[in-house]
Amino acid sequence: MVQTVGKKILREDGQDYTRFSEHLGKYPVVLIAPQDIELIWDGAEPRRKFVDAILSQTDRLYLEHLITYTHQLKQRNSLLKNFSDSGQVDMNLLESYNVRLIESGEYIFQARHKFSMQFATRVAQHYANLAQAVEEQAGIHYKSDLAESSFSQLLKNSVQRDVALQRTSVGVHRDDFVFTLNGFEIRRVGSQGQQKSFLVALKLAEFEEISTCLNLKPILLLDDIFDKLDDYRIHRLITLVAAGSFGQLFYYRCAPR
Repeated sequence: MVQTVGKKILREDGQDYTRFSEHLGKYPVVLIAPQDIELIWDGAEPRRKFVDAILSQTDRLYLEHLITYTHQLKQRNSLLKNFSDSGQVDMNLLESYNVRLIESGEYIFQARHKFSMQFATRVAQHYANLAQAVEEQAGIHYKSDLAESSFSQLLKNSVQRDVALQRTSVGVHRDDFVFTLNGFEIRRVGSQGQQKSFLVALKLAEFEEISTCLNLKPILLLDDIFDKLDDYRIHRLITLVAAGSFGQLFYYRCAPR
């Protein structure tokens, strides 16, 4: 990273990147840290960001559509505010704003849907390896407005509501990935140890997904992760990460005083 007056430049081997997004996926890192608990306890946004971060590294077109969608959504919301303030709605203008939003939104939905099915299998396997409890089945359920109808129809049906709210009320920016244990939300039914095991399984699945798609092993960073895990699960985790399939690994732990 090079800092110039009013501008940051990302450079590799003497060559400047045209855009920062070109750097994504070149040096992947997977971090397992205590703050990951927000993926379970917080709202949908951190879970979307988690999935977006993986897909943006493994699918360059996904990243382009995500950037486009974010920009078009902001533009559409600004237009809706103008409509609300003026009391007049120009449907032709609104439709022109919808075109690229729909194209990118549909791509994101399909990519997330395909990813969620494959990734859920990885998470379930890693959780099973950690817990060694056949009665505990980890899962991921992808929720999206676009699972119910086409994006174009959803936007058409929500015009009045969107103008009143001054924002787009349907779309993939509202998606969620629900983490489950035996079919129930893990944040509601899981113990602290089960939730921590799920998070570790989630990150090991992330490592596997990136490694498989990029044919490049990420650096695995373990930041004080043994809290809330019983001795058996700690032993299982150490055994798994020491097996040799995880490449470079760095572990940090706060020593008790």
